[in-house]
Amino acid sequence: MQKVDSVMLNSQVFWQFSLSHYTQAGVQPACLTLQDSYQGNVNLALLFHWLDTQKVHLSDAELHSLVGSAVSSDIRLHQYRAMRRQLKSQLDLAGYKQLLTFELELEQDQQRILVTQFNQFNVSPPKVISPSLLTNNLARYCLQLKATVLLSKLQAA
Repeated sequence: MQKVDSVMLNSQVFWQFSLSHYTQAGVQPACLTLQDSYQGNVNLALLFHWLDTQKVHLSDAELHSLVGSAVSSDIRLHQYRAMRRQLKSQLDLAGYKQLLTFELELEQDQQRILVTQFNQFNVSPPKVISPSLLTNNLARYCLQLKATVLLSKLQAA
C-alpha cells in the first residue's frame, strides 16, 4: 500500500515476508545469534532487510526511531522467552508448543508496532540508488551492533 508522496507498509505483508525469509538457509541461526550474542532485535533485522529489498532507505534518525520503538515490546519478549526456556523441561511437547505459539504472537505484535512507527515517517518512494554499506539499512544496523559478520547470512546471500 503506498501513498502518493510517501511509502506505507502493511504489517501482514511484512509478517508473511518474515516467515518466508526466516526459513531460508542460514537465516534462523543468524537471527538467533544476532539476538543472543549481539543483543539485536530479530524483527528489526527482518524489517531492515525487507526495506532494503524494497529499496527503501531510512535516514539515521528514522533507523534510530525504529530501534527505540521496539524497546518496550523487546523487554516483554525477553522476559517471556526467559520464562519459556525455564519451563521447557517441565512441559510436554504440546504445552511447550503453546508457549512458542504465544511467543510468535508477541513477535507479530512487535512487528505491528514497528510498521506503525515506520508509517509515521514521510519516507519517499524508492529511488534508484547504488547499493553500499551506507545505504543498506540492515548493514547499518549490524554495524551499530558490531555484528557485520552476520550480514550475508541475515540477507540469505
